[in-house]
Order: sequence, then C-alpha cells, then structure tokens
Amino acid sequence: MRRYFLKNPFWVRWRYPGAVWKVPTTKRELFLTFDDGPHPVATPYVLDLLAKYQARATFFCVGTCIERSGHLMERMVRAGHMIGNHTHSHPDGWVSDTASYLEEVTACQNLIGLSAGELLFRPPYGNLRFRQLKALKKAGYQIIMWSHLSGDFDQALDREQSVGYMKKADSGSILVFHDSEKAFENLREMLPRVLEHFSTLGYSFKTLSNL
Repeated sequence: MRRYFLKNPFWVRWRYPGAVWKVPTTKRELFLTFDDGPHPVATPYVLDLLAKYQARATFFCVGTCIERSGHLMERMVRAGHMIGNHTHSHPDGWVSDTASYLEEVTACQNLIGLSAGELLFRPPYGNLRFRQLKALKKAGYQIIMWSHLSGDFDQALDREQSVGYMKKADSGSILVFHDSEKAFENLREMLPRVLEHFSTLGYSFKTLSNL
C-alpha cells in the first residue's frame, strides 16, 4: 500500500508550483471530486446520490474506463458535472518519462473530447515530475490536487477516522473519493455521511469550473 495523507501537510504543496489544492472562496461551498471512473456500478451510485443532494462534482476519468463505460460521461454532463483527465491507464508520473506520460494524457483527452469544457488534470497517486507539470501547464491544463483525501481505496481504512478528517473541511476545500470497484464498499459508507453533514451545515457542492 502506498503511503498517503488524509489531509495534506503544508509542505506537500511546495512540490507542485501552480497546482490547485484549494479553491479561493468566501462562500460556503466545497468541491467534490471522483477519480478512477467511470465504473458501471460505482459511478451510477455516485450520480444518484449527488442528485439527491443537488450536488455537483468533477470526475477525473481514466481512459481505459471510458472505453468500457463511456456512456456514463453523457450522464455526468447532463447532470451538470465536470469531467477531468486522469490519464489513459493510470501510470505513476514518478516512474514515467515525460514523453510517454504526455501521450497518456493526450489519449485520455481524445476520449473525453468535447465533454470537457476546460482542461483539468489530476495525476494518478498525486505523483508528477516537475517537467511533466510544466509541460501540462504549457498545454493549457489546470493541475488539480486536493486538500482532503478520503482514502476509500484502502481496504484497511479506518472509516471513522477518515470521515472525521473530511468533516474538518472548510470553504474551498477539494475532497477526493473514487468511483471504482476497489473503493466502492468504503465509498457507499462514507460519501452519504459527508454529503449529509455539510448539507446540514448549509454548504453547497460545486464543480471546478472557472478557476
């Protein structure tokens, strides 16, 4: 299991200059994001739940998953959600050369096509070399990271601890879940609690548009 932080310490941001970790806003709004989909079971579940709370989100899709379940992107767009790029086959940027990594991003973007009004990119595992980051920004991509990670992909996750961290989010926080088979059991236990908690506090959930 790769090491990860449920809430990023401040020094992590230094490694990725220009990346978006939190949205500057004074409004009571949060930014839900979902990685690694679309998935034929997890994604429809997420979409139904978001509709219940009138919540909007940004989905960072993987190209190989789009090839299998691309019809779900149409449903995302119709519901007012945004689609971002999460590479074609989910490679680790730290062990990938820049040229092949950019090919991965381009292949995924070609599948997303006109569904995405803005070029949003999130690196798998949050791992990105500086040259990759620089090249992506030059190509017009906004690099989207996060302030709060659910850890729902972790089969040994302490759900109570994770939900506790998520509940500490404040205005502008970017929260990460995964609409994938691996994360689904944790996702369906945790996501409703997070949505209910912040909805009760008067927060709304927005897409990462017009950053």
